[in-house]
Amino acid sequence: MPPVTRPPQTPASFETLGYDPAAVVALLAPLVEPARLGRMQTVLAQRLERVVLGVEDLHHLHNAAACLRTAEGMGLQDVAAVELRNVYPTEDPRQDAAAVHKITKSTPRWLALHRLACGDALRSFARARGLSVWGAAPLGERSIDTLPDDKPVMVLFGNESAGLRPETLAACDGTFRIPMFGFVESYNISVSVGMTLQALLPRVRARLAADGRTGDLSEGRQISLLARWLYEDVRGAETLLRTRLPPT
Repeated sequence: MPPVTRPPQTPASFETLGYDPAAVVALLAPLVEPARLGRMQTVLAQRLERVVLGVEDLHHLHNAAACLRTAEGMGLQDVAAVELRNVYPTEDPRQDAAAVHKITKSTPRWLALHRLACGDALRSFARARGLSVWGAAPLGERSIDTLPDDKPVMVLFGNESAGLRPETLAACDGTFRIPMFGFVESYNISVSVGMTLQALLPRVRARLAADGRTGDLSEGRQISLLARWLYEDVRGAETLLRTRLPPT
């Protein structure tokens, strides 16, 4: 299989240049309307990193964009995309930017999309985050209603046509299925993602609520994300940082 040609990824500039996130927030937060700043802080307080959406080799723009929109709307912060044969469609420069925006409603700017080159990279990502990986399969051993909610987990979905590769399923910690009662043999992937997260996340959030929490991002990550969001939100932010906040 020939390697995927990936366009360069553009990380947040303030991070690349070495700016301290807390200093970025202190400089830029007063320039944002209080209601918008409050909304960012509320969303961050509800964000989850103990549940990660994983997808393998998607190739339809609408599906890829809808998965991001669903993940963001349901409060996930991280999406891991394995690009074996296809660049993740929303990141493909050949796609029409207006079409991408129409579907995603700009949700990619709020998420962390981790683009991974192979299954080994996905496993390394999961290990580093302490995630157990559960792959979607028609004959999965668990139903979505019994996915583990007491530990960090990645729910992993495969290509629209073929699903997860056999070698990927074999490397998962477990597999799960989505109950079906009709003649159709599968749901659209974005529907599958929504159904799975809706079955899992209320149980995860109930556990957090028992500890008095609405989300599970560390304070440091919340500050880092808020700095990036403010950087992208404030007009002229790059000039302000360069002139008033020299990098360390």
